[in-house]
Amino acid sequence: MQLAPLNDLPLIEKAAALADAAGLELYAVGGCARDWALGRESADIDFLLSGDAGAVVAGLEKAYGGRHEKFGPFLTVRFFSAGGRRLDFARFRSETYARPAALPAVSAAASAAEDLKRRDFACNAMCVRLNGRSPFGLLDPYGGLADIKSGLVRVLHEKSFEDDPTRIFRAARFAGRFGWRLEAGTMELALAAVKAGLPGLLSRERIRNELVKLLSETDPLPALGLLKQLGALTFVHPAFAFGPALSAPAAARERLALIAAQMGPAGAEFLAGLRFSKKETAALAALAGTFKK
Repeated sequence: MQLAPLNDLPLIEKAAALADAAGLELYAVGGCARDWALGRESADIDFLLSGDAGAVVAGLEKAYGGRHEKFGPFLTVRFFSAGGRRLDFARFRSETYARPAALPAVSAAASAAEDLKRRDFACNAMCVRLNGRSPFGLLDPYGGLADIKSGLVRVLHEKSFEDDPTRIFRAARFAGRFGWRLEAGTMELALAAVKAGLPGLLSRERIRNELVKLLSETDPLPALGLLKQLGALTFVHPAFAFGPALSAPAAARERLALIAAQMGPAGAEFLAGLRFSKKETAALAALAGTFKK
């Protein structure tokens, strides 16, 4: 199947030409492939390469200006164009987890298909070939396209939530964003992971980051409702509370303050537990105070 990109085509064509010149396979992977399959433009494009991204990123810097950052242990390079566009490049990777909720140890993989094995959900375990003889061919070894058509969020293996309990929050976020549901087996695994207390193994910073992402959605209520159903919100805070007002257009920061206000006396503890800087925590507490009036 062919799946043509729906945005940033000149940039994609430039990256493809640079990858061709470097003798590398280049793919667009994950959320952008999912969004294009849904007929949507994608805010983020993640690129997957068969080797080091250095030559491709250097060529993009020459063409578009900007700068880059290397993340050696994760085999990734992040490119920032002069116009403010952020692009992530990674070589084919595999991951192993020393213990539940640990950050993964990353090593090079032999193929794009092997890389896709480590993804969170089938709907994100797809990639689009961008160069070579047959550009825009879709690689979908786990049936992600069928899940998208059925409106399902499905993990790739039984230990997915054990390896990375943040996937519980991400599953709810995607289900809420698209109006999807968790596949039956995935729901059972999520419930079991919560019952086993796996989200409690995550650092406060990782939980905070997932909450901020969720509250940045257009309407966070469906995702929060699913997390409540799973029992996962207690790991954010035992007194976590939310109401219909969160569906009003607002930034994540305002929604955090509103949640704190709705939590009453526990709100200050909730904000402190998010591990923002002292300055930002104080600012959120002051904003929460305005919602109490």
